[in-house]
Amino acid sequence: MDEDASAKFSPVLSRIEDECEREMRYAEFLDNFTLSCGGGGLRSKTVETGEHFYVAEWETGARWMMMRRPLSSFARKYVHYPIMREEDLDELQLPDPDDPERYVGMEKRVRCFIEKGYFASGGINGFFSGVWYFLRPFELWMKDLLLNRTFAEKLIAKIGEFNLKAAKNCLERGVQSIGWVDDLGYNEGMFIAPRIYEDVIYPWHKRAIDLAHKYGAFVNMHSHGNINAIMPLLVKAGLDAINPVGPSDNMDLKTLKEKYGDRITFEGGISKFIGEMSQEQLKEHIKDRVSLGSPGGGYILGSEGGIPVTMTQENFKFYMKCSKKYRKNVPSRLQL
Repeated sequence: MDEDASAKFSPVLSRIEDECEREMRYAEFLDNFTLSCGGGGLRSKTVETGEHFYVAEWETGARWMMMRRPLSSFARKYVHYPIMREEDLDELQLPDPDDPERYVGMEKRVRCFIEKGYFASGGINGFFSGVWYFLRPFELWMKDLLLNRTFAEKLIAKIGEFNLKAAKNCLERGVQSIGWVDDLGYNEGMFIAPRIYEDVIYPWHKRAIDLAHKYGAFVNMHSHGNINAIMPLLVKAGLDAINPVGPSDNMDLKTLKEKYGDRITFEGGISKFIGEMSQEQLKEHIKDRVSLGSPGGGYILGSEGGIPVTMTQENFKFYMKCSKKYRKNVPSRLQL
């Protein structure tokens, strides 16, 4: 949920002092089984505030302005990037990903969540999106990948080496999975050609996946967009799970399940437009998703867009009720 939806639907848990207990109560409310134990990603701090905005600065020096807009928490606008010229990369110093202070409390959270039966996850930054989130404007990053491959490889190596060290630190503290955000496309296709992905991004994904598997952990990658063109590569790399499998991104759950369902887990499939659905439409939508995704295992019900603030309280409660009911029934019994 975003901030506004959370305020509308979520119980007030701020009085629970123990952080782990508070997060488990929230997971219980949403019937989630995976809990984040933190991660080794780049951090931010607020450097400026106003009535309808705030400015966040990341450890790379990148800054973005978050501006409040109707029916959504914030819209993001970048106001500074640290790498505008090639020579800027040589001057950029990232924080030490091996600094133990970055992982304080992680082992405690891992133990606590696993003991209570939850799945403990850790996060790192993306490899593709990590460049344009924290280092260089998106348009210049796209040009680098197409026209200046040597510099593009230096950029991704900068964020990639940091990510791998951060992942290793999380894995050594016992997390059961590593995840990252790498939005690679939009609803009609990918931001980059599949061959560019294979040449530049894929090797880093493969290294991160191999690292997690070395520790007996799983990898769950987030990517919005129509990434059908690189699904064979993600499967080949050994990726364990992909999310959010968005219907609005033309990621057809039925087709994906038929092609790759024996080798990768799909998490998602729920439309981002559930806020406009009637209760009957919600029920049929959830039943359809479970019917397509669950045969043979390897499916986690989830949304491509979270719980929208436009949903009514009554429909939210109905949605959660249907989710719990139909996820716990095998497909042949969904008519019940």
